[in-house]
Amino acid sequence: MSFIGNIGLKAILTSNDVISDFKENRIKNGAYEMSLGAQIFLTDSSPRAVKELKVNEKIEIRPGQFALLLTEEYVKIPENKIAFISIKAGIKFKGLVNVSGFHVDPGFEGNLLFSVYNAGPSNIVLSRGEAYFPIWFAELSEKQDYNGKHEKQTKIPDEPVESLSQGELASPNVLSKRIDEVKYLKTKIEWVVLAILTLAIGLSVKFWSDSNKLKEAIDLGYQKKTEEIMADSTYAKMQIGINRLNVVVDSMAHEIDSIKRIKSR
Repeated sequence: MSFIGNIGLKAILTSNDVISDFKENRIKNGAYEMSLGAQIFLTDSSPRAVKELKVNEKIEIRPGQFALLLTEEYVKIPENKIAFISIKAGIKFKGLVNVSGFHVDPGFEGNLLFSVYNAGPSNIVLSRGEAYFPIWFAELSEKQDYNGKHEKQTKIPDEPVESLSQGELASPNVLSKRIDEVKYLKTKIEWVVLAILTLAIGLSVKFWSDSNKLKEAIDLGYQKKTEEIMADSTYAKMQIGINRLNVVVDSMAHEIDSIKRIKSR
């Protein structure tokens, strides 16, 4: 199998109805450059539906998003040729990746569909009618008969649209933002937990301090009460001694009076 160069490619494309709306100046470096056509689908569109583009209308493929792009050209691949497709380097360097495949079967007829993904950091802007998709042709040793389901394709099929419309498709930037939000929330929670622990420790210290003060107060009260009881006991004993002394004194005084009366007689 050998690839066809500019001269051979020009001969094939001018003598056969291989590419509709053929422009000779689109032949470059052994390839023909096809352009963005009338239909596109973006995974972040709202509503999620195929969009019809006007001539020269621009679209933006955002980072982390997929897109389905239909070519302006309608191709008829000869049965003894196989075609290979790609995206121009200037667009690929921005991060646009072709994820739909890299060849076109012999005998295929229809508009070509590119499924692409923006793996870059910025929006990629494309315009209807601009050349983005080179196609190369190679010779086969024998003819092939195409019988695929995309025969005579003129619009974006429903199947890939449905596949790319299931659920939310978050871009890396969106995921990064969500991760940052989770980290921020985690930090806030950690600060709240730390504040609660600090408060709990402070209350524990205060409770321990207050408990010690309460114990000291109880001990002091107990000591004072003990001293008071002891003082009362000592006073009571002294009072008993005084009372007993008074009784003795009264008895002695009575005896002295008795003696005085006897002598006076």
